[in-house]
Amino acid sequence: MNQLDDPEVVREQYADEANLAARKAIYATAEGPDARELAFQAVAAGRPRRVLEVGGGEGELAERIVRELDAELTFVDQSERMVELARGRGLDASVGDVQELPYADESFECAVAAWMLYHVPDLGRAIGELARVLVPGGRLVAVTNGAEHLAELREVAGHDAFWTGMSFRRENGAELLGRAFSRVERLDADGWVTISDDDAVWAYIHSMSVFPAPDRLQPHALPLRVRRCPTIFVATK
Repeated sequence: MNQLDDPEVVREQYADEANLAARKAIYATAEGPDARELAFQAVAAGRPRRVLEVGGGEGELAERIVRELDAELTFVDQSERMVELARGRGLDASVGDVQELPYADESFECAVAAWMLYHVPDLGRAIGELARVLVPGGRLVAVTNGAEHLAELREVAGHDAFWTGMSFRRENGAELLGRAFSRVERLDADGWVTISDDDAVWAYIHSMSVFPAPDRLQPHALPLRVRRCPTIFVATK
């Protein structure tokens, strides 16, 4: 069973930044297009004055949007710790739920939901809320992963079907967004990462409490070459 959208699991995952740090570490050797850069460029292309980011984690992207685009940004995350970190970057950050946004209709020119919609229990409601708070012609930049993301690492861990069960992923994102938006564009940013030691593999596995850690890894060779399959959706209202 996939638990990515279980509120209790998600709350535990983001109670502090340790799990995020373990997952980010494996991307130090990333090859190919940078999905974070592509997401930023998608935001910048719309020249927004008012931006909403939901589930923004530690606030790196939000801080860059404010600094480089001179936009007024509102930051919402359900994790008190992530909000604390975002405020430490000088952001207007508050604890909130994307399924029930406390903003008036047509409040923003752009919304950002990067690697977070698969955590939402009622995905249709969340997407509807994001569409509601956007002006006509506004855009949602939503980032997720495909079913083959980190396939080799998951095979070593014995959880090879993990991403297949995600509620919001590359394979179904355009259809889901298309129910609330008039146009949806998709940009894939596939590449590779190279993991040189098993300590990094174990750190990643233990950071993902949504599945049980194995007693041992499946036979594999090092360094481990692992696919990255992120996708950026740009949905226009």
